[in-house]
Amino acid sequence: MQRSAALPYAALATAILLVACGPRQASGDTRPAIIPWIATVAGPPPTATPQPTPTPLAMRFCTATDLALRAGRTGAAAGTAYTTFVFTNRSATECQLQGVPVVQLLDAVGRPVVASQDSVPAGDGGPVALLPGVTDGGGITPAIPGQAQLSVGIASILCLARPGTALAVDLPNGGGRLATPWAFGAYAGGDCGGGIYVPSFVDALPHVPVAEPPPDFAVKLVLPASAVIGQTLKYQVWLTNVAGHDIAFTNCPGYIESTKGGTANFRVHYVLNCRPIGVFKSGETVTLAMEFPMSATSTVESFGDPRPGLNPIWWGLDWPNPGSGGRGTITLTAASS
Repeated sequence: MQRSAALPYAALATAILLVACGPRQASGDTRPAIIPWIATVAGPPPTATPQPTPTPLAMRFCTATDLALRAGRTGAAAGTAYTTFVFTNRSATECQLQGVPVVQLLDAVGRPVVASQDSVPAGDGGPVALLPGVTDGGGITPAIPGQAQLSVGIASILCLARPGTALAVDLPNGGGRLATPWAFGAYAGGDCGGGIYVPSFVDALPHVPVAEPPPDFAVKLVLPASAVIGQTLKYQVWLTNVAGHDIAFTNCPGYIESTKGGTANFRVHYVLNCRPIGVFKSGETVTLAMEFPMSATSTVESFGDPRPGLNPIWWGLDWPNPGSGGRGTITLTAASS
């Protein structure tokens, strides 16, 4: 990837001014005043897996000793029985569940009666906060805010040599095993088949429609007036935590830079250099150095031939909230002959 050998004097003066006038760091903050850019190309956004995925919640992962588990309501559709299992935090501190657990049917002496499960792309794979002090309704009552739920599907013709009497859940992140009584009859008919279908953990379903949550971050792009086609645009992103709670990046999210419309159409997908941020306090702003090549490379997509002119710039995070993004404009100029 090409880099310009030196910033022009005017751009250097602008960079010095941005440092002087940028967001003020909190007292005692050990992170750098400007988080440096890294040239790591991002892969696709995270999906639910048995391992913990990136989480924006600054709280520990739940373990089996923290939780109580019960079977809730069961329904059926398309030859599959779906049962909702409800998780309640019985510890004194908040914790989170995330991803797809391992689920097993157990017989009367605790032996597994089905060898495997299928993970299904249901739920958004995001973290679920379990709050202390929540009273579980018991029986087949639904989960309430502060609890987590897991909807497990089991084929009605599942091959079972012996009946299941309990369901065990192995939590992601090595959180241990929970089990709850749950009966499922044996079946060995000639048409037996199907499997156990397990999605990711989800929050309690709201009883009434709720508005889409606001973005976790406010984004401001601090751009120079112009950039040269074929060179690298260097600018800053001011990222503010407006989520109302602290955010700890367990893995760094990707972000997209793009110009679309005007006279150029470039797009690149990098990984945010989140490690120096540490715990991102509620209401805090960090300054991120950014680079965006204004030319097609092995990592930068280009659609059509770029021309001089005014162009919109978009910068946006993949997660925890895809709405966290910002816009600006820049004038592209031709390279000097």
